[in-house]
Amino acid sequence: MTSANSPEDHAGRPGDVPAGRPAALDRLDVLTGRWEMEASFDAGRLGPGTPATTERGGLTTFEWLEGRYFLIQRFAADIPGPPSGIAIIGPGGLPGTLEQHYYDSRGVARVYQASLDNGVWRLWREAPGFWQRYSGVVSEDGSVIAGAWEASADGRDWRRDFGLTYIKVT
Repeated sequence: MTSANSPEDHAGRPGDVPAGRPAALDRLDVLTGRWEMEASFDAGRLGPGTPATTERGGLTTFEWLEGRYFLIQRFAADIPGPPSGIAIIGPGGLPGTLEQHYYDSRGVARVYQASLDNGVWRLWREAPGFWQRYSGVVSEDGSVIAGAWEASADGRDWRRDFGLTYIKVT
């Protein structure tokens, strides 16, 4: 039973959760769960003369924060090099938009714009000297997200940074 002083309203939601949750957040449900990560690097990307390589290792989890306004992503790699971290995906500054707030073990903090439409998950940021974008295609059965990160110094000339595929575990 709730009362006027209860932290929960009659719908069972915490009292501080507004009723008007953006519908765009529902599209993020496909991300929830545990995912194994696979990164691929082109020849020379990890240093002069290095061969192309693909490494599978580490996990990413996505889970909703209570209220389902923010999706929490935690990631940790089992291989040397990539950082571990956390990201929070939720409503952006404009109606209908999404943002990802990213923090990693190197002390890096970034804000990305985000979208997940028609089976394509996108993240992007426009920062002087270091623009980035990710595009990943979600398989029809929702078990794989195959994508890649790209980088640019000026937002015009883009290069593949590395491939990043997620394989759903649970």
